[in-house]
Amino acid sequence: MLEGLDYLVLAGYLLIVACIGLLASRGQHSGEDYFLGSRRIPFWAAGLSIIATETSALTFLGAPTQSLFGTWTYIQLAIGSVLARFVVAGVLIPAYYKARVYTVYEYLEQRFGPVSKNLATVLFMVGRSLGSGVRLYGAAIAFTILVPSADYSLVIVAIAAVAVAYTLAGGIRSVIWTDVLQGILLFTGGAVALWFLWEKAPENAYEILRADGKLQWLDWGFRHEGDKTWFAWNDSFTLIGGVIGVLFLTMATHGTDQDMIQRSLTCRDQRGGQGSLWVSAALNIPIVFLFLAIGSLLYANFGSAEAVAAQQQLLEAQHNLPAGKGRDYIFPFWILSNLPAGLKGLILAGLFAAAMSSLDSAVAALSSTAVNNVYRPYFAKHRSEAHYMGAGRVFSIVFGALLIGVAMLVFSLEGRGTAGSGFGVLKLGLEVLTWIFPPLLGVFLVGVLTKRGSDLGNALALVVAIGVLLGVKFWPELASALWSVEDATVPWGWVWNPPIGCAISFGIAAIFVGRRPKERSA
Repeated sequence: MLEGLDYLVLAGYLLIVACIGLLASRGQHSGEDYFLGSRRIPFWAAGLSIIATETSALTFLGAPTQSLFGTWTYIQLAIGSVLARFVVAGVLIPAYYKARVYTVYEYLEQRFGPVSKNLATVLFMVGRSLGSGVRLYGAAIAFTILVPSADYSLVIVAIAAVAVAYTLAGGIRSVIWTDVLQGILLFTGGAVALWFLWEKAPENAYEILRADGKLQWLDWGFRHEGDKTWFAWNDSFTLIGGVIGVLFLTMATHGTDQDMIQRSLTCRDQRGGQGSLWVSAALNIPIVFLFLAIGSLLYANFGSAEAVAAQQQLLEAQHNLPAGKGRDYIFPFWILSNLPAGLKGLILAGLFAAAMSSLDSAVAALSSTAVNNVYRPYFAKHRSEAHYMGAGRVFSIVFGALLIGVAMLVFSLEGRGTAGSGFGVLKLGLEVLTWIFPPLLGVFLVGVLTKRGSDLGNALALVVAIGVLLGVKFWPELASALWSVEDATVPWGWVWNPPIGCAISFGIAAIFVGRRPKERSA
């Protein structure tokens, strides 16, 4: 149970967040101030904000779950993720700074026309709402363990309300500076948990992990049976999949998802925007290592796979959870049972920080996109900057409510997974991103790398690419319902969605040639 000191630590954290939000709101007079922080954010702060946002509660809970039930093969995905940040910094960031846009989808309008911008805007809103709703759900999982008396729905609303409140006050500036604090707190909480696990681990912890094959990190993806060799396309955590698949996924999320790229656009110049991505690249692998190590030491403390499975089943029985959902509860339950007062509050604050650092940025990005891509050009042209700032605050409330609804719906869909494809919230949180943003990446790359492309071609490319990815995802259900095929399987794991979706979109969009709208000068 949490104690008085734990609640005091949490209250202190919330007070500091409120103060940062209020300070960040000072001196705001225009949409550029509210949506882009006046383009004066230091590159290191923007980089910390990027890493804090992507290291959400899904990582805090999901990465330990992966190494607890599986192995370290998840770390292979970090290789492609790091490489992708350098590609985005070198290829896409210069184009965005030259265009001087509020949102990256305005670049598509300059390059192709309004249809491309509008379709990309809609797809972003759908994709980001799904992805951030899953992240919000992931944070609520931990709270229902750490605070057993808390109602799941109330936890969701409370997290969203706090994040929306300081986003309303200071816009992207408050988002970034609270993310800096929240990132530090998140990583500190993880380090504290790791230290206590290390202290409590048995002397033969390494032998336990090695004997049970828990320390494997390299998997090329090739499988052997007798004289047959094949590649496991359905296993996502392989070196080839991690380098290729996650390279394209991270290029898509960090280059076309306004939630991520908005931070890089708040810097003073192109060099600062690139630096923000370099900072996040430098921190990526150490953070993944930290949370995978937590899962391994959790396993060593339990001592065997049977003991871990028994704990999972106990939690599912105690909390009336469907089979499989108990996996993501084991780490927070260990925190509640083993850490002293004050430190439990620190971890709780870290989870709160993880939730809000993902939610606040999503709300800011969604409201920015709604105002600048939809409201301003189609419903309220030539209004004052104060009017657009007010509209941004209204949309922040609207999207906060939308994400609450998505998080509540996700609970009934989550809980499945394997060691090869990923478990629980981590798998779901990654998979939903692969359906929309990689096809968008294909269109952006046509714009940046070629002189081809048109509004009509982009629309067709996006519809076909997304349709193929969703068709593959739901192929077993479709085959069973429409053709009574009971043994249909998905031909590839989610990690291959990004390169396939991007390739389909790029290939179709590049066929077309249309009139290019005149680009803005820098």
